[in-house]
Amino acid sequence: MIKKMLVGFIGDGAHSGIDKYLLQFCKTAHRSGTRLDFLTDKITPELKAVLDGFGFGLYEIPSLKNPFLQYKKIKELLKDGYDGVYCNLSEAFNCMPILAGFSLKIPNRIAHSHSAGVDRQSAVTRFIRTALHFVFRPIVTKKSTKRIAPSAVAGRWMFSKDFEIVYNAVDFDKFFFDEDVRYRKRKELGIEKDTKVYIHIGHFCYAKNNRFLIDVLKNTKNAVLLSVGVGDGFESTALYAKEQGVYDRVRFLKQRSDICELLNAADVFLLPSRFEGLGIVLIEAQLCTLPCIVSKNVPTEAKISNRFEVLGLDAKKWADCTISRDGFELCSHHRYCIDNCNMQTVLEN
Repeated sequence: MIKKMLVGFIGDGAHSGIDKYLLQFCKTAHRSGTRLDFLTDKITPELKAVLDGFGFGLYEIPSLKNPFLQYKKIKELLKDGYDGVYCNLSEAFNCMPILAGFSLKIPNRIAHSHSAGVDRQSAVTRFIRTALHFVFRPIVTKKSTKRIAPSAVAGRWMFSKDFEIVYNAVDFDKFFFDEDVRYRKRKELGIEKDTKVYIHIGHFCYAKNNRFLIDVLKNTKNAVLLSVGVGDGFESTALYAKEQGVYDRVRFLKQRSDICELLNAADVFLLPSRFEGLGIVLIEAQLCTLPCIVSKNVPTEAKISNRFEVLGLDAKKWADCTISRDGFELCSHHRYCIDNCNMQTVLEN
């Protein structure tokens, strides 16, 4: 069992699926007696307070704009008695913790893939970063002692040889369907009883394909979209909704803490992603017995219910798709349950 591990990287602990995953990871590590210290490019008081509650550390380091300074700082930190380093990766070149750990012969060097593509709006930027990714991909593969991913597609994106699939854990008890909650939340949102409610939860970015949701809504009548999230693409998506004449039918809810209640209020969850490592929120939606329509780019491992429709990116077909909670049945939710050993696997030697 790893006793002390340096973890990179975490943002503010609130806005991304990876951040939320890491905070769940804290609970497992704390129960196991493993100390986790986190790397970030900007310390927020809220995140520091959460980690202080576990007795874990938080270190601010240079961003990847200064890779040599980042590498040097991580190497200095690792000299303080760490026997493990854990690196969340969307792109392989963001691997300085792994490289620093290798140079110091840290025995446990864990690389964890969370994506399946480059999430940038600019095609030129995507091309350059993809090229860099494939330069560093074999380096990450060789220098890590454990390679894990939440899905086969995420593993193939990051690693050039064998990897282990470790399902992203979800706290099963936090997600459920309750008719009373549904009624109360719809009333709070001012949604009429017979109105169809779509919901999407995710960052406003290239990967999530947010504009497609506006096209789906344009092809419907008597329907609204609950759009939960923030990001660089927020303003342009809101402007696109105005241009398409559906802005008054979109509830831009930004960052929310009542995710389960919002999922209860909805009728269908939409995930038209251009690529996904897995999509934790998709698991959460199914635990709330919410029917889901997803793009063909979503990994098959995300399907845990029988009310799950996979479609090509044709907005009219998405709008015409009839899917409901009737006959809903979970088929394999146990593999994502927080009480299972999926997170524990990361800590084992």
